[in-house]
Amino acid sequence: MKNEQKIPDQRLDLDYILDSASLFQSQPCLYYLINANEEVIYIGQTRSLYSQLMNHRLAGRNFARFSYFPCEEGDDLDALEQEAIAQFKPILNKPSVTYSTSGYLSKHLICLKHNITPVAFEHLRKTFGLQSVYSFGNTKYYKPEDVEAWLKRFRGLVARGRHVLQAGSDYLAVGISTRTKQIQLYKER
Repeated sequence: MKNEQKIPDQRLDLDYILDSASLFQSQPCLYYLINANEEVIYIGQTRSLYSQLMNHRLAGRNFARFSYFPCEEGDDLDALEQEAIAQFKPILNKPSVTYSTSGYLSKHLICLKHNITPVAFEHLRKTFGLQSVYSFGNTKYYKPEDVEAWLKRFRGLVARGRHVLQAGSDYLAVGISTRTKQIQLYKER
């Protein structure tokens, strides 16, 4: 294979350096890490092959040699990489974990479903320790059963149908409005 390189054991000679000059160029490519048993153990994509190979060495990935294939700027490297991973099934490429948001509630949905203002939600979430299951970008997702238990606890503490948390630094109380039945923040007037 033309673009196949063995990793030298101890020293670098001039021929190796001249043959490897393409490793130092910035060009998109797919690369394969291959172990001593001639098995592809990792497939990746990079613009800086030399840096990426050094990162793999520092991370403790043991490979005997590597192979790489330069690509054009317009090539869809993600698709090419996924095809190669599906074909070779390298042991160090972990399948991407995907989370479904179905069954989980975001802050926005909780506020709409349970008639809570977003500001009151944040104060109550911190006070009662509602923890998100996972985040995607800036959105946090919560288990519906955790939200129900949290709201039941909140509603059980409402004193005389109105206030729960008293005198924070920027609010007087968090409670349920008698007029709108909305959980909201009561501020000084």
